[in-house]
Amino acid sequence: MSCPFEEDLTAYVDGELAPARRAELEAHLGGCAGCQGTEALLRRTVARMAELPDFTPSPAMRREVLAKLDALPPTLGERLRALLRPSVLVPAAGLAAVAGLALYTATPSEPALEVPDAGTLELAMNLEVVEDYDVVGLENGEDLEVIANLHELEVR
Repeated sequence: MSCPFEEDLTAYVDGELAPARRAELEAHLGGCAGCQGTEALLRRTVARMAELPDFTPSPAMRREVLAKLDALPPTLGERLRALLRPSVLVPAAGLAAVAGLALYTATPSEPALEVPDAGTLELAMNLEVVEDYDVVGLENGEDLEVIANLHELEVR
């Protein structure tokens, strides 16, 4: 469905639409079968959801779920943040500076630079992107590849 009122239907059913937009939508509903069907579906869904019993987890279930969450391995973003925190970086930077100075003064020629592998280099260049993906729970490179190619999966 590609109707300009499509995105307003949920707010309309929930009674959250501004009065002027609500009037426009109600006038539109009279002639748009697609929007009428979607509105009916939304109203049925809301009614069925209201029929469901309330669920309140017991304290034991809450403890069990939280324990399982605590037992999960750290995400990629958490591991990177742990490596990049100042208590690790500052001493490491100082040690690296001392080692670099020692190598520079000890050898008359230029020391060979160590080139990191391509994956590490790409990760360092795209750290902000990786952290953003981590917010949505992506944990490996395959997930990132899927996200990068989502535009191919979109239905037009």
